[in-house]
Amino acid sequence: RTSSAKARWSLLRNTMTPLMRWIAQGKKKRKKKNKYTKNAEEFSFSDSGRISTTMSSTSVARHPSDVKRKSMLDLTSRKGSSLHQSNDEFKGPQCLEIAIPVIQGMQDDTVEPVQNFFEQQHFDAWHFDVFELHRITNNHSLWFIAMILFEHYKVIDIFQINTAYLSNLLLHMEESYCYDKSTPNPYHNSIHAADVLQTTAHFCTTGPVQKRLRVIHGFALFVAALGHDYRHPGKTNAFLIHTQDDIAITYNDMSVLESFHAAELFKALLRPNMNILGGMDQNELRTFRSMVVKTILATDLAQGFEYVGLFKGHVQTGHAFESEESKQLLMAIVMKVADVSHPCKQWHVHCNWSELISEEFFIQGDLELAENMPISPLCSRSNHFLPKSQLDFIDFVVRPCVEVFAEYCSSEASIWVDTMNDNYGKWKAMYEVEKQAKAAKNNSQVQPA
Repeated sequence: RTSSAKARWSLLRNTMTPLMRWIAQGKKKRKKKNKYTKNAEEFSFSDSGRISTTMSSTSVARHPSDVKRKSMLDLTSRKGSSLHQSNDEFKGPQCLEIAIPVIQGMQDDTVEPVQNFFEQQHFDAWHFDVFELHRITNNHSLWFIAMILFEHYKVIDIFQINTAYLSNLLLHMEESYCYDKSTPNPYHNSIHAADVLQTTAHFCTTGPVQKRLRVIHGFALFVAALGHDYRHPGKTNAFLIHTQDDIAITYNDMSVLESFHAAELFKALLRPNMNILGGMDQNELRTFRSMVVKTILATDLAQGFEYVGLFKGHVQTGHAFESEESKQLLMAIVMKVADVSHPCKQWHVHCNWSELISEEFFIQGDLELAENMPISPLCSRSNHFLPKSQLDFIDFVVRPCVEVFAEYCSSEASIWVDTMNDNYGKWKAMYEVEKQAKAAKNNSQVQPA
């Protein structure tokens, strides 16, 4: 018995000593440097174009406040046989570490700026400059945001996603996001998709959303954000319906673009070398597809008041958002707010988006003018005043959904509303100056009797 006990103790000591030494070393390093490093798994392309993984020691971006933050997805594995029945909440490690993905062929002068960017701007921060990311990544903002989010929040592990297929999908979507590759849309393009995806990730860090949604809902939101405007033709629903475009005919004049985006997204998702849903069985895939499609359809601005009214009723009556139906409504509001959130962003980012959507409207107006069609609202180059259009956009589209969503998210949402009001004040001041200038001009033209 004594010999057996000694043997067991020796085995335990030999097993635990390296582990305790590793823990002690880790504590010593953290105390000395106060910075996290790890062997991060980097994504890079092989010569065949498929993604491969390599291990390298690298510093990882870390937000100063991450120790007290909550992340969106739990790091636990799948529970049970059905993904959508998982009880995993949106909560993660105390410290958020990210591995920066790298496309093979990226030069050092590109890799370093990307690393520096994410050290300065956390991937789920509110004040995030997607235009700067797009510039320093050579037009791959969507690829980088999606790869970081899917890897960091363990979506890849939980849903058994082939990383090569994910990369193929993202590169394909970046290239084909606009309906006509030869004439890219100024606004509805892969940069907008990256912006909405990043904003969605931010919303999912708020306590109420994090508490109510589960891992499957987070995955569905990410995919819906990726494809909510996929293959956009740069024209409005009204234009497509009025001209009897094939897209409008196909979808019977009802949520035309939104139905088209959802269909085109799943055509891409189900391609053999892009199918990131292969880890799901048929029932799981059916449930997941329903979530994504309903979330994308909710972005139809014509249905905005219906969704906002329903959500407002839930919030004011203290609804717990526990049923799958109510969770779907919450997902719809998250996507709707993310889709129209640029007036709540930093002024220079908001102005950039405002000018881009105006140019896209003008292109449609030019076509309407050439075809002797009535020019749609906001589409006339000669009769357009940006401050007035943005004031109306905020009043009638943005404010109603942002304020009710902010009320639901409580104190965590103050930055959204405060920034929106600041930007609104700037547009209002510009509008008043122009209004006074026009009045003075009109008065000067009045001849005395």
